[in-house]
Amino acid sequence: MAKGDTFFLRTTLTSSGTNYVSANIDIDPYVDPARGRVMVVDRAFITYSTDGQGAIVPADIGTGAVSKQMGAQCASEKQTSLVEMSDNSLFARSNIYAANSATGVMDTMVQTDALNPTTYVSGFIIPTSQIHCGIATGSAWAGELDVGFLFEVHTEKLSLQRIQELLVSLTAN
Repeated sequence: MAKGDTFFLRTTLTSSGTNYVSANIDIDPYVDPARGRVMVVDRAFITYSTDGQGAIVPADIGTGAVSKQMGAQCASEKQTSLVEMSDNSLFARSNIYAANSATGVMDTMVQTDALNPTTYVSGFIIPTSQIHCGIATGSAWAGELDVGFLFEVHTEKLSLQRIQELLVSLTAN
C-alpha cells in the first residue's frame, strides 16, 4: 500500500527501429544510499501508444499480414538490453504483440505484463541513484511507438531490518 507522502516520476521513450532505447531517471536529489535514505517504488505502470500519443493503429504495425512485438522494463541498475526476470534489479516488465491480417486490418493486440502494473506491499527499494527504463523490439515497427513509464514513489530512511531484507533480496539468485 502506498504511503501518504508519495509522489510521481514519469518518463517516455520513443522506439528507434530495433535499437535498445533507454533513459535513466535521476533520483540522486531524493536519496543518500550511504546514509540509508533510499527511493521506494510503491507502484509502476507501463503504457504503449503511437509516437503521436494516440492509439496504436494498423499502419504502426505495417502493411499486409505482419506482426510486431516490443518489450519494456524498469530496473534499479543501468542495462544495455532487456534482461531476464531473474535479474534482481528488474522491478517492472511488459510486452506487447500486435498483428495485421492479410487485408491490413489489425486482428491481434496483446499486452502481457509479468510485472505491470506493479504494486508492492512494502515497496521495491531502489538502492542506487537512478531508475532505468528501457525498450527493445526484434523487428522494427512501421511507425515508432512511445512507451510511457509512471512510478508512484516515496523516500524512506532504512531501518536495520529493511537493510537486511534488501541484502537478502539482492543476493537471492
